[in-house]
Amino acid sequence: MFHHLFRRNKTPQARFAPTLFLILITVFVIVMRARPVLGLAGLGTTLLVVAGLVIVNRDRIWDNYKKSYKKTKGWRGRFTELNKTYYYINVVLLWPFIAALGLVCLCAAYAYKN
Repeated sequence: MFHHLFRRNKTPQARFAPTLFLILITVFVIVMRARPVLGLAGLGTTLLVVAGLVIVNRDRIWDNYKKSYKKTKGWRGRFTELNKTYYYINVVLLWPFIAALGLVCLCAAYAYKN
């Protein structure tokens, strides 16, 4: 009866972050049509923040993916299997490219302003 008072549940992970970043990217793309400098600066900043967060937390993301993959039942997809190659593609190619794209957006906003 009193054991519920002393149990500490883990707080759930934030699931709003991916949706928030997609909404921000969409908003800045729409804003870019009316005010290009503001749209490019916002898009560049958002892309840099997303890429930075993913690169910094890459090991934790990979560990969570491994744990969730082991819990899946039924047929597992060939492209979702645990393979270090996909990890390296994401860490070495995809997210640094997105960060570079963010820098290009910021440079384009600065050049457009001047």
